[in-house]
Amino acid sequence: MTTLPHHCARLLVAIVTTAALLALTPVTSAHATEPCIGTTSNGHGPDSDSGDCVYVRVYTAVDGRIIVTYSGNHDFDFYQLRWSRPGRAETQSGVRGEGAAGSWWALNNAWSNTPYTFKVQACYSSLFGSDCTPWEEQTYVKRGR
Repeated sequence: MTTLPHHCARLLVAIVTTAALLALTPVTSAHATEPCIGTTSNGHGPDSDSGDCVYVRVYTAVDGRIIVTYSGNHDFDFYQLRWSRPGRAETQSGVRGEGAAGSWWALNNAWSNTPYTFKVQACYSSLFGSDCTPWEEQTYVKRGR
């Protein structure tokens, strides 16, 4: 029969080994290999190293909602999202998220086999208005029932 201290020692070894492996593995952002889509109107730079970029991913969640995730490559103050589908005018939403991490937004009750267009932009706030990236646009069709 194995004793409790023996189990604790095994658990500690497993935790230390996992931590060491994680420390040795380089971390790369999911969007690091995506191309930069443009710069803000003030032209912070033409390339992904100095330009202001927004990255968008769209997918269907297990519960059937369409999820739009977005992030940037700089410390943006806020993000904006627009969406539309055939027969429905484009709607703009103020969405949560700031900084490079961005956030996500969900569309409930989405119709299957219908193209939805999503647009996201990242913005800096200033005393005289906002300076935003161009809209990053993706069309997505939810498959299934």
